[in-house]
Amino acid sequence: MTEQNPYNPDPYHAPQGQSGYPQPYPGQSGWSQQPPVATGLTKAALIIGIVAIVLAFIPVVGFISFILGPLALILGIIGLVKQVPRRGYAITGIITGAAALIVCIIYVIIAVALVNVVEKGVGETAPFTYTVTGTGDYTVSYTEESVTEEHTEDVAGGEFSREVTASTVFGSLGASNAHGNTGTLTCTITQADGTVVAKDSAAGASATVACLTGEGFMK
Repeated sequence: MTEQNPYNPDPYHAPQGQSGYPQPYPGQSGWSQQPPVATGLTKAALIIGIVAIVLAFIPVVGFISFILGPLALILGIIGLVKQVPRRGYAITGIITGAAALIVCIIYVIIAVALVNVVEKGVGETAPFTYTVTGTGDYTVSYTEESVTEEHTEDVAGGEFSREVTASTVFGSLGASNAHGNTGTLTCTITQADGTVVAKDSAAGASATVACLTGEGFMK
């Protein structure tokens, strides 16, 4: 009969209830611990945040991010507070949601500024001098107080000049060479104090020039 070494017990004759193989340390569930699984909360924060930041850069559709951005932000914060697994998902949701919200706010600021410009341009008028000079026959078109009513005149060379009251933003003056004319055209819009707010020149058979009163406003 072979004597069994007490320091190397036979795994095949281990006491009942024991496998004979080394057991995990107390507090361990096994040899390897599974990585934490992302919860629906952190996944939602991540996905909604990514969708929000992508849509935020698409005109018109981007305003949906005004809803998705804060939603991703809130879900991400809740995930961090509750210390759910996959905190990286929650943090990414917070970052992308906040970025989408910032982009939307910038859009709103730009939109409000444009509306103010339009309202100011439609509502305010001022005196201007419209001038066009050409070395041959050309056609002039211009607007005054009504931006939808365009006046057109044919000019047989030389200078065209009109004193008008026009919109401070949308008043327009344009000219184009008549058929067969290859000369030079120049349009100029001047304020009452003599300040030139717009000027444009062109030459050739298809020369066209355009001036706007709003060019001075935007400088």
